[in-house]
Amino acid sequence: MLDSDTDQVLRAALRAEYDLAHEALRPGGVAAVRAAAVREHRRRAVGAAGLVALLLLGGVAGWWIAGSAPPAQTAAPQSCDGPGTDVSVFLKQGTTDEQRAEVHTVLESSAEVYCLRFEDQVTAWRNFRRQFSDAPDLVSATKPENLPESFRFRVADRAGADAVERLVAPLGGVSDVVCSCELLPS
Repeated sequence: MLDSDTDQVLRAALRAEYDLAHEALRPGGVAAVRAAAVREHRRRAVGAAGLVALLLLGGVAGWWIAGSAPPAQTAAPQSCDGPGTDVSVFLKQGTTDEQRAEVHTVLESSAEVYCLRFEDQVTAWRNFRRQFSDAPDLVSATKPENLPESFRFRVADRAGADAVERLVAPLGGVSDVVCSCELLPS
């Protein structure tokens, strides 16, 4: 669980990153915002494809080493390049395997959800270090166990995000549902 100092540092750093990104995008007007969104979407799609490949490779290697049945994998649909909104469902510390599986099942069966992937604490830590590489004090103050596991996916629009949030928010193990649509200016 995050202590209050780490939580405050993380929130302040994330807010600062948002403010910088917001300032960088606003001066160019709508065209610059759209171009930046397209670039960001492409970057995330390539990153997601690499992450899915890495997770699949790790899952197969783990299955081979452990000699057990392969874990269920979530395949990324072809529509990941289309327009949409990124959503994250963060899990509480100490979430059980059953709770995690229930959240996964609900998300996987939702018609609004596509490009579903799971991010464990190790992956969250790697992404955090990469994203905040220019803030070494923040990175050194944060430990992998401070970062929550999450499910990351896309929905077509804000209404889809709201519908999915209504499905998963009451489930055990869910800490928070965050939609990137909340970061966009209205």
